[in-house]
Amino acid sequence: MNKSRYGKMSIAALVLGLTFFTVRVASQQKSAAFRANVTELLMLGTAGGPPLRKDRSEPATLLIVDGRPYLIDCGIGTIRRLVEAGIPSETIETIFFTHLHPDHDLGLVDVMANDYFHLDLASDPRKINIYGPPQTSELVEAAFHYISIPFEVFAAEKPGFQLGRPNHGLTSPFVSHEVDGEGVVYRDDKIQITAAENSHYALMPAQFRAHFKSYSYRIQTPHGVVVFTGDTGPSDAVAKLATGADVLVAEVEENLDELRVFIDQMAARNHWPPARKQEFAAHMEKEHLPWTASENLPRKPKYNRFSSITMTRKTKRSSRLASLT
Repeated sequence: MNKSRYGKMSIAALVLGLTFFTVRVASQQKSAAFRANVTELLMLGTAGGPPLRKDRSEPATLLIVDGRPYLIDCGIGTIRRLVEAGIPSETIETIFFTHLHPDHDLGLVDVMANDYFHLDLASDPRKINIYGPPQTSELVEAAFHYISIPFEVFAAEKPGFQLGRPNHGLTSPFVSHEVDGEGVVYRDDKIQITAAENSHYALMPAQFRAHFKSYSYRIQTPHGVVVFTGDTGPSDAVAKLATGADVLVAEVEENLDELRVFIDQMAARNHWPPARKQEFAAHMEKEHLPWTASENLPRKPKYNRFSSITMTRKTKRSSRLASLT
């Protein structure tokens, strides 16, 4: 992420073609039971970063298909939201990153630490698969090395412990997979994921865009299609990817008038020269979506903390809309 990115952002879910659409606030539940024969979206974090907020978590969404959870992005605060929702993180065996800006991935280390603790305690041989753009493998490797340092202290009390071994003698249950192109990038017996490169890095020099990737994902489930735009500016590729989708989950900016006021405030607070302010304004206006990207998108969030969307096969065309925060 550009270090200047301090936008006022929220994630919104636009329900495009579902008859059976319900919203429930997960924080009001003691636990979130996974159900068969249904696809659900649990919005764990919806606040853009990187500045942290005391009552908001950064982007993370749980897609639950026939009871099987998949995590899309993993910003700071994700593990706390999972705990509050009553969802053991180690039950999430597949994680996807849209891109590797800090507010979309720095919560991974907390999730990995909790996963490792529970899997190791139970001698569970399961693997956690983590998919994302180039450098995802480096990110996962660095995160596991980081958590292995404190976990080595536990390992030192076990018979046969030796100092100086790789990853401090711990075996990683995490397997990374890098998405280095568009098209179908994942398929199992529940879902199929198609990736398209979006315009979030539009202002990045071309030689670097060949290395750094930001993706939007179209996820086909047995009950409908969900599209996660991730961070993006206006993009024909994303518009094409979202054609015919049932649910669109997008991160959006405030309206342009409020955004310009915010840019002015940031420039004044940080004593930016005109060139620095112009650079920040271009990033916010060209590499993100405004609320007006959808004519019907509500101006203000409706739901607090995190909520879930449920969809079933019972479809009848409608244009019900919800904004989730």
